Amino acid sequence: MTQILAFIAAHMGYLWATARYRITDSQVTRSNGGDAFLVMESTDLRLRFVQDRMQLSLELQSTLDAAHEWYSIDLVRRLFLGEPESSSLLDASYARFVGEHLDELDERFGPQRWLTTQGELQQIRAQRSKELWG
Repeated sequence: MTQILAFIAAHMGYLWATARYRITDSQVTRSNGGDAFLVMESTDLRLRFVQDRMQLSLELQSTLDAAHEWYSIDLVRRLFLGEPESSSLLDASYARFVGEHLDELDERFGPQRWLTTQGELQQIRAQRSKELWG
């Protein structure tokens, strides 16, 4: 959990500045050196920071998603930029991306655009799978 909190403090302080996001869930385990997750959410968007085997990732979910599917940050950035990413591991460039597009992320994961966004993300996920596995 310390790694997650340190990353957020160093790279994503803007989540606190808007007062839209709050911590809604967290868990720490002793496996693999201390796996953990932390969930922050606004009215429309959930951000799940995951520490697994000492690597960080970020997944996004609409609060409207009845299926409770999470979409990795590389899929979301590909939705915005149209190009595949080389890694899904959370780094400073993904943190900058989220900060630069936070309002649009909230909008795309919100009630007016969620169904369209969900369909696009599912298509991108299928395309990524085809690219990786044929």
